[in-house]
Amino acid sequence: METTITKIEVLGPGCPRCQETYRVVRHVVETAGLACQLVKVESYQRMAQLGVMATPAIAIDGAVVMTGHIPKAEEVRELLGIG
Repeated sequence: METTITKIEVLGPGCPRCQETYRVVRHVVETAGLACQLVKVESYQRMAQLGVMATPAIAIDGAVVMTGHIPKAEEVRELLGIG
C-alpha cells in the first residue's frame, strides 16, 4: 500500500544543521521521484504551531515525524515509507 505524501516541511531557523537536513530530504525526494511539495520553513510561528521543540525537524503532511538531529538518507526513506 502506497501512501501519497503531498507536503514535506523541513523546519529550522536556517542553521547549518537545518540546511543539511533540507539537503538530505531534497536528495531523497528527487532520487525517489516523489511528486510532493518540499518546503524549508524558518517561521518560529509554524514551528510553535506544530509543537517543534528541537530543530532540525521534519513534518510530513502537517505531522512532525523527526526532531533534533540530521537524518541519514535511509532514515528519511523510512519516514517517507519508501525504505
